[in-house]
Amino acid sequence: MYRFTKSCLYLMLVPLLALFSPIQSSAQSKLDCSQCHKTENNHWLQSRHANTQNDVAGELAEEWAGLPPDSVIFGQDAEDCVACHGATAITANGGMSEVQTMGYFFSTTNGLYTDSTRAIHTDEWPHNACVTCHDVPGDHPATKPRLAIFHSPTAQYDSVKNASILCGQCHGTLRFPATDHRRLDAWQISKHGHGGQDDVAGELAEEFAGSTPEEVIGEENCIACHASTSVLLNDGISEADALDLFFTTENGVFTENTVSQNTGKWPEVACTSCHNQHNPEEISYFNSDTKKYEVLSSSQELCGKCHGNLRIPDTDHLSYNIAQGTGGLGVKDAQTMPGIKCVDCHMHTSDVEDTNASMYAGHLWATFVKEKDGTESSSCTSCHSSMDAKAARLVVQRWQSEYSNLDSIANVKVTEADSLLTGSSDSIKINMLREAKFNLAFAEGDESAGVHNHNYTISLLNDAIQKATSIVTGVGKDVNPVADGYVLYQNYPNPFNPTTMITYRIPKNSRVVLKVYNLLGDEVADLVDEYKDAGCYTVQFNTNDLPAGIYLYKIQAGNYSAAKNMLLLK
Repeated sequence: MYRFTKSCLYLMLVPLLALFSPIQSSAQSKLDCSQCHKTENNHWLQSRHANTQNDVAGELAEEWAGLPPDSVIFGQDAEDCVACHGATAITANGGMSEVQTMGYFFSTTNGLYTDSTRAIHTDEWPHNACVTCHDVPGDHPATKPRLAIFHSPTAQYDSVKNASILCGQCHGTLRFPATDHRRLDAWQISKHGHGGQDDVAGELAEEFAGSTPEEVIGEENCIACHASTSVLLNDGISEADALDLFFTTENGVFTENTVSQNTGKWPEVACTSCHNQHNPEEISYFNSDTKKYEVLSSSQELCGKCHGNLRIPDTDHLSYNIAQGTGGLGVKDAQTMPGIKCVDCHMHTSDVEDTNASMYAGHLWATFVKEKDGTESSSCTSCHSSMDAKAARLVVQRWQSEYSNLDSIANVKVTEADSLLTGSSDSIKINMLREAKFNLAFAEGDESAGVHNHNYTISLLNDAIQKATSIVTGVGKDVNPVADGYVLYQNYPNPFNPTTMITYRIPKNSRVVLKVYNLLGDEVADLVDEYKDAGCYTVQFNTNDLPAGIYLYKIQAGNYSAAKNMLLLK
């Protein structure tokens, strides 16, 4: 954090009026918001927005000891605490500048903050009050408030485009480019923050030509997940009205020429889709049908509303369900990463200061984050400390490659079986085909190419292949559809130091023995010796105190045996 000396000359460049003259705010309603908006006020009282003064006091004591109030507000790397933590505080005590506000609300000694600085005049500190984000006119309720941010340097309201841009004034770089709070910046890069309208337009043109907005909502509710808060526009509209507002129709129906319209109003998956703005820490889902927030029990449930079938039962977006490892027909329940939640991988926040992985605070929702120096950070490394981002990406790519190969085989086999059973009355095979189609569609509904729950997704594809093969050949469904079936992959990284990953695949339940030997044939590690269900597994080999050199790792599973070399460097 930037530090000033007492003799800093920057004060010469700061207008005295801005430093010391009281700033008067514009006329505003004096009504007590809680009288008419009791529910919203009670929510707010439970939120961080209603408890900001002590946070500022703690930061002043920790990072600004020995400096005067004006150093916090002005300077090359100053942090304007008032602007985001209590913007309307400048209206207290008859009206003050931001510098005077910092001196009035936080204790100093001889005009300087110290490590004992604390909050004072707490009964006058407004926190982030209703009127920080709502410009409430003096004749309210006759005139409705407008969404706007109170700008403490000017004591004026600045209009904002939508709720997300409002949040981004303090949770992004819109107001302070040098801030390390960059959630909005991450959101704007992410799929949640851009491209959603064109995605919906393409789907409407491709799959819903000839349908009315009402028919689309009844079959596949695009608004519920792609822009739930759009129903708040124009004093409240229906989901069907929202579709009609944002996508072109001809004679009331979508066509193959349907495109996006009114793009300036499209909210994307807004901050307020997942955060009740009056209590943003509460895990909430905005229901576009009821126009109300639903308080949820976990972040996993929130993700499952749109990336699973918790909101739309017949959706084909099923990442949440795949991660749970349940629901396949004739496939054993399983989890590749038991206990790991969506947010552990997709909202991981690094503890390395000033990295994008830290400043984005998970709102890129990406497992790999590009850093300013061109390197990558990966959420995988938070659990797999022996891996770096490059190693993690290669594991992901290997999983995706295996998934892609099996998915191609499954589609060919299921299509062949489907064609063969046209007009058939064989109920056993028809039911087998139904299960194969279901498991194939379920695996493809994951939309991560087999990463979210690799073993389970591979089991679903193998089951679909097995059942389709059985229909076509008449051979029992336990026939292995993949050539050879057993695979021992090359370790990665290789060469390595001190840790490497070894992956193997078994096509059926088998006792697996995986050991590591030195060139003299001595066993140096017993990695696996147990009965395993069919699937793909990855084992970590930590060399501990082993010397550099070539080592052999060998697998025995059923009648299958294989071995590969690996090189340990020191």
